Amino acid sequence: MTHLLATERGIRRPSPAGVSPTAHPSVEIRHDLDFPAEDAAALDDLIDLQPHVGIFLSRAWLSGFFAEPPEGCDPAVVMIKERGTLRGIVPIATRRRFTHVRVALLGGGAGSDRVDLLAARGYEAACSDAFLDCLQESFGARGFVLELRDVPGNSPLWGAVQRAGSERKLRLAVEPREIHPHPYLDLAESWSGDAPAAHRSNSLDRHRRWLERRGRLRIELLREPGEALAAFESLVRLLHVRWLGERDGSALDAPRRQRFHQHVIPLLLREGCLRMIRLSSDVRTIAVFYGLARRRWWGYYLAGYDREWARRIHLGQITLATAIELAAQQGAAEFDFLKGADRVKYLWPVRERMTVDADVYSGRSGPQLIRAARASRGAAVALARSARHLFGTHASHHS
Repeated sequence: MTHLLATERGIRRPSPAGVSPTAHPSVEIRHDLDFPAEDAAALDDLIDLQPHVGIFLSRAWLSGFFAEPPEGCDPAVVMIKERGTLRGIVPIATRRRFTHVRVALLGGGAGSDRVDLLAARGYEAACSDAFLDCLQESFGARGFVLELRDVPGNSPLWGAVQRAGSERKLRLAVEPREIHPHPYLDLAESWSGDAPAAHRSNSLDRHRRWLERRGRLRIELLREPGEALAAFESLVRLLHVRWLGERDGSALDAPRRQRFHQHVIPLLLREGCLRMIRLSSDVRTIAVFYGLARRRWWGYYLAGYDREWARRIHLGQITLATAIELAAQQGAAEFDFLKGADRVKYLWPVRERMTVDADVYSGRSGPQLIRAARASRGAAVALARSARHLFGTHASHHS
């Protein structure tokens, strides 16, 4: 495992004499989440500024990765300060390879729908530059690959990477991999004049009436840890049945994923950030919504329902509609559908954000060889696909 310039409790890199601390803040690396009270309070402020990203950088959420790190990973938190005050933070995971070190934003591509460097307003550029400087100082001699997964398109990290290259501070090569849509609903907007929305509302009302005829409907926003964990177990079962026979199965089939959520759910609930909703017909659990919340933001993380029981009832839509209505009743300004372009999310008049997957290669030989090998594999795969299409088309013309 790799430790970035750090002891168990972390170290601080002082600002150069005579240079503005805002331009060159100090960097502290921690390998635990036991922050001093002032840092914990500052982190809460940063999360409140960007709850749609910050919820995945909360200590409650990150604790799941620290409790059971991804195999071969060393989780850490890079804390960027000015005169001792926390101005930016980014959680990372490092893996040492024979030719280089791989650095990922902790949780990206592994359960967190968004990850980023969080920074106080006005400190975005300084903090992101300091983060890249930290990577160069820690791993520059050996070489590193920075894996950016599920990073917002407006992240300050993209600008820092470009500045580092254009100013020739670092030799970095960026290889984009994928873009992910994140639909969200502005609850402050009025849809009264939206005819399609009115039609959808009438359809949902009809399905709700069918649902209520099947039994006594109960909608519960769970507030006790035992109840929330029991609902999570129901969600695991519902999603397992839904994705049974599919190649990748359910998002919760892996025991490690289940342990992660069993760890974080009570902590999220204690911090007031969990929105676990259970729908029951008589005594039977028929649907579960697993959501996250912070201030006036709600996020839809997972949901599942009993398809066999529901039959023709649009229970999935009813579950989401119920969560949206509860969010509005609780004063939320935004309902975030988070990652994925599932068609059901677009039944509402949503807008979209984007996250980007990319790899950033430092200029040393190890990372550049990895980059070249990956490019060659990509070209070979593209050529094979083209050949299959060409010969398939050729065969169809002669059949």
